[in-house]
Amino acid sequence: MPPRQAGGQPASSYLRSNSPYLVRELRDRGVDVRKISVIPDELHLISDEVRNFSRAYDYVLTTMEGVAEAFGRRIRRNAELEANIRHFYARELVDGNLGRADVPEGARLVGGKGMWFPVVAVENVYIFPGVPEILQKKFERVEETFRKSPFYLRRFI
Repeated sequence: MPPRQAGGQPASSYLRSNSPYLVRELRDRGVDVRKISVIPDELHLISDEVRNFSRAYDYVLTTMEGVAEAFGRRIRRNAELEANIRHFYARELVDGNLGRADVPEGARLVGGKGMWFPVVAVENVYIFPGVPEILQKKFERVEETFRKSPFYLRRFI
């Protein structure tokens, strides 16, 4: 079976773009990236992995699928996100766009000021889109959230 398509590119190409980008950016901010997980697009596997990562690590970066289930939360329409989406798309709005406003209950919006679609976070789990260009723009808006003292892989004298 060929790789799943997302946004016109194979999901595996997103992994090749997003993982190195996030590892580099997080390490530059002093975050010790301990694990990257690649699992099938199966809800129970995703929610188990998100739940386990959330217990083991300070930060978890993922896509939306499985987060609500991992924390036993329902999906709710976020009024602020819905208003942002309606404003952004205006006359070109279709029902599918509004689905982006459906987030796990109790989620918070991070980096929202001046951003038409902020990062959604549930506890220590930050939800990013899979499309590399959008992921990178969103990460740049919230990067200081992850600032720690510098992390050195190797010290040169």
